[in-house]
Amino acid sequence: MRKIKKGLWPIILVFFFLVACASPTQQPVKVAATPEKTKTLEIHVINVGQGDSFLIVSPSGKKVLIDAGNTGRGAGFVLPYLQNHNISSIDYIVATHFHSDHIGGLDEVVNGLGGSTHILSAVFDRGGSYDSGAFRDYLKSIGDKRKTISPGQTIDLGDDVNMKCITSNGDIPTGRVYSGTDENTLSVVFVLKCHSFDMYFGGDSNSAIEPSLAPYAGDVDVYKVSHHGSATSSSQQLLDYLKPEVSVICVGDGNTYGHPDSGTVSRLVNMNSYIYQTETGSAPPPSGKGEVANGNFRIVTDGYSYTISGASLITVTRLTDSRAPEGSIINMNNMIGRGFWWGSALPSQLEQRSISYSTFFHILVQNGIMLRNR
Repeated sequence: MRKIKKGLWPIILVFFFLVACASPTQQPVKVAATPEKTKTLEIHVINVGQGDSFLIVSPSGKKVLIDAGNTGRGAGFVLPYLQNHNISSIDYIVATHFHSDHIGGLDEVVNGLGGSTHILSAVFDRGGSYDSGAFRDYLKSIGDKRKTISPGQTIDLGDDVNMKCITSNGDIPTGRVYSGTDENTLSVVFVLKCHSFDMYFGGDSNSAIEPSLAPYAGDVDVYKVSHHGSATSSSQQLLDYLKPEVSVICVGDGNTYGHPDSGTVSRLVNMNSYIYQTETGSAPPPSGKGEVANGNFRIVTDGYSYTISGASLITVTRLTDSRAPEGSIINMNNMIGRGFWWGSALPSQLEQRSISYSTFFHILVQNGIMLRNR
């Protein structure tokens, strides 16, 4: 047999390649697309001591500031935090109520950003007035951006993310349930939703209104504990509706109110809700039941799982479960393939390859196991 000349080999190889591509049994070559970056919702818990402040950044880039701590905390803590994250404007501001430990720093933030023109959409509050210097400073800074929020009203943040108000100024979606003047009870309360992730923001609301608003909240993943964990908030009736896997307590060291109250903490622990505190306050969470951040921390979610991280915290990823359809099945192989692990050997009940959502989370809680993302 004749030898094929060296120079013909490239032509022959190209010929066979073309024949192979033309073959009717040949499967088309699939080119893997570059994976698209997962869009996430961020909830920044800004430590302002004895007070509240949260920054929400939606996947579409909308930014919401909820409260800004007491007078001096806006300029000293919240504004620098925004600037460190290259934020020069805010789409929405929510003032949950008019006590100074929630609105005292808002005028400092607004003025520090350059005035109300840097509020792109609106400032929502319960409406009405309040007799304090902090309130007057707040009004002056926000100008004509002020709007009254009503129960049932939704703030659309794009990409299937929204904030729904469930109570404001003593009203719920079906009407007035509180006619008193206690400022805490008049708080704006809303639920932040992203796909199956839900977070309840209770302002400083308390047991005087919680039984009425609880049915509108439903099952959530994260509970921003109302009124800094006071004895008069987080009633069992509310918690039975919320069933929070995680509770966030904004509290300051050395506060004179006894926040968080030991009874409130016990109720959260008994609900198997893992507690994160911004500071120690009256006491840290019981051992193994929570952590103290001693600073700022973040909750980041794609709507199906959420990760909590901070400089002093153990980074942990949990799955959302509040909207899992009844009877839904978790494939354990998929869980492991997605990079979730349990830090130790799995309980024997989880060795099966498929398991229902409700059973899965029940077993995790019973064994004190938290999901961690590798």
